[in-house]
Amino acid sequence: MKEKNVRKFSLHLSNARDIPYNPDEKTVIFSDLHMGNGTRRDDFARNSALFHTVLSEYYQKGGYSLILNGDTEELHKFTCRQVFHAWKKIYNLFDLFARDDKLIKTVGNHDARLIMDLKGNNPYKMDTVIRLTGLEYPVLIYHGHQVSALYEKFNDISRLGVRYFAMPLGIMNYSVAHDSRKRHYMEKRIYKYSRQEQIVSIIGHTHRPLFESLNMTQTLRFRIEVLLSRYSEAEKEEKLEIEGQIRRARTELIEWHSGKRKPDLQSGLYDEDDIPVPCMFNSGTVIGKRGITCLELTEGRIRLVHWFDNNTGDDDADKQNRNITTLPGGHIHRLVLRQATMEYVMDSLRLLS
Repeated sequence: MKEKNVRKFSLHLSNARDIPYNPDEKTVIFSDLHMGNGTRRDDFARNSALFHTVLSEYYQKGGYSLILNGDTEELHKFTCRQVFHAWKKIYNLFDLFARDDKLIKTVGNHDARLIMDLKGNNPYKMDTVIRLTGLEYPVLIYHGHQVSALYEKFNDISRLGVRYFAMPLGIMNYSVAHDSRKRHYMEKRIYKYSRQEQIVSIIGHTHRPLFESLNMTQTLRFRIEVLLSRYSEAEKEEKLEIEGQIRRARTELIEWHSGKRKPDLQSGLYDEDDIPVPCMFNSGTVIGKRGITCLELTEGRIRLVHWFDNNTGDDDADKQNRNITTLPGGHIHRLVLRQATMEYVMDSLRLLS
């Protein structure tokens, strides 16, 4: 990153609102809902029922705080009025969190116009950056588009292009999330900056779930290595269980490499001879084809979670995973993909960066 852009990015992050970190409190972070007008051109529509159930039945009833980390509304394609009219049920749910002072909303590039809204369309305060204090190193929660000076400069031009050119031609939502080269470039800039400045960045924007700066293929390799190290010392009964976990992880890894799952998720953020530092996490997106991903902060831990139903999610083998819980009704499932203590994240940042 050029020095001028580093200074500008640092200035953005310096405008953070401080919130004390409490390991006993529960918080869920979603990003990139891209809520539209409810039609087939609305990317949010496909997972809207799943999102509403997960948010109401698990997180709101479970006493969680809710952080919407940017691009909640899709204002490059639709007007505020269209979005609010189409998703009253979702906003009623947001209101329940806001009523209990448990809603935080940050700015993304697709909903940035709400900050400048003078017609009273924006019902919630919006922050640029949230900083969790009280930990050894700062944890910053922000959308991630701020790393690119071009997004700031040409965001309005991009919005007009999507609304008046792409939409009439039937082109679906085009953004950095659909360009693997740009996605990797932006993630790498944030990773290097976070490592250099000894901060933890929790972002969205690219729609790619990341945990401890690792993508899914790297996570699967790591999982297999850990299982293999446990296998030799395990009892006979436990060995059978570990064998099954290794087979499932290996099958999933093969699917990523064969292209059955998005191949652009394979590129890493650091040099091959470098040790990855867990300084960047990404909650992914609510509009994924295989369900929803999010990050949870609870019990002194950070978790990457995948929500899916019987139509959109993983196969039956995955549903045998002991990290899966199922909501009442039996058709919506919560899978913990990765988790770590915040103490581990802080120790790793101190020792490796």
